[in-house]
Amino acid sequence: MKVYLYGNTLNCGYDLTKILRQKGIDAELFLDRSSPLEQDFPWWDDKSLSPDNLPAWVHYYPIFPNFIYPTGQTKQMIEDFSKGDVALVCSYGPIIAMKSKIPFVFYSVGSDLNMIDFKDDFKALLFNTYSLKLKIKKFIKILTFGRMQAKALKSAADRIICYMGYQYRPFIINHGLQDKTVKLTYPKDIVNYTTGVDDELSNQYKQYDFVFFMVARQSWKSVWNDMKGNDKFIRSFARFVKEKSPNVLLLMANKGIDLAASKALVKELDIEAYVEWVDNMPRYQLKKYQAMPNIVMVDSFWHDKWYERYAGDRNDMRTGFGLGAVESLSSKSLLITSFNDQEFYNGETPPILNAFSEEEIYNCLLQLGKMSSEEINRMKQAGYDFIFKWNEQNHVIETHIAILKEVYEKTVERNRLKN
Repeated sequence: MKVYLYGNTLNCGYDLTKILRQKGIDAELFLDRSSPLEQDFPWWDDKSLSPDNLPAWVHYYPIFPNFIYPTGQTKQMIEDFSKGDVALVCSYGPIIAMKSKIPFVFYSVGSDLNMIDFKDDFKALLFNTYSLKLKIKKFIKILTFGRMQAKALKSAADRIICYMGYQYRPFIINHGLQDKTVKLTYPKDIVNYTTGVDDELSNQYKQYDFVFFMVARQSWKSVWNDMKGNDKFIRSFARFVKEKSPNVLLLMANKGIDLAASKALVKELDIEAYVEWVDNMPRYQLKKYQAMPNIVMVDSFWHDKWYERYAGDRNDMRTGFGLGAVESLSSKSLLITSFNDQEFYNGETPPILNAFSEEEIYNCLLQLGKMSSEEINRMKQAGYDFIFKWNEQNHVIETHIAILKEVYEKTVERNRLKN
């Protein structure tokens, strides 16, 4: 069984290909320039790699693919992709798999699945806080890739893997895809994730009792944006430092469509002395921050009016783990985020500082200040044990492989009956 992968959001495709190959699967990754973000390419996370120095199992096409009227290297890439037995894809993967006429399993690690809903996408375009230039790009994306993505997912996908609970009702149930969808947790190399403490970086921040690192990009002003809830944490943090005068620092991602608004909020709340803005960094650098003994990782908190976008979940909100949360627990960091997606974890709740509202975030900050070093270490270890149980690649990947084999075997049988 030859498995072809396409889509490399945050290097997920590259990592999954490596995991499959370690398990004896003949897996290869197809890579192009469909993403404008360098963080979606192998050389972002691995300094030894470059566009001209990639493993033999990575097929790199240095183009932005034209799937609508494929010519040149796009046409060649589609033809090459058709030689696989089964595909495992994210991003625009359903499109290339559909055009290659190869059976495929789709998994969504971002908003790829959301593209199935034109109504939602157009509303987001109308009400989000993107710049005019980004809105125009998004509009073109919806009319071209979005339409083809929806067709591929609805009519061509053999199976769909859903990692995030918030997507299930609006994009799976509402489009009648339950029968071919399975809920899974994402396979991650938990054991080898952390690189250990970097003395130079840790010494830089050792004077603080806690260093909070909010890794989520700044995106919070509209419910039609990515709902990171940065403003809720900023406000809660401001209240905390003003009322308690703790010896703490807040690191925040210097990126996102609402970056200017976040910086304005920090200035308005007069907490600039407590905040340091950190530029986007590759994972090998991020790991050094996550390994600091006094680090507290901060992820996302959604939007208080989530129900304006996901009305069906008004009384059953689903916020779960993204890759940032998985990686934070893999590094044995304390984690503050919003989580109520126990359905993906057999009813279990992770040992984290769990908060959604500003008041809940503030109470988590107070709780942290009262915890002993022993309690902190127990929570760190418990968080690691939880994420190891549910996301460690060596057992989670087996379910993915079983799904791929099922699709492959059904295709072989179907072709046998035709002949």
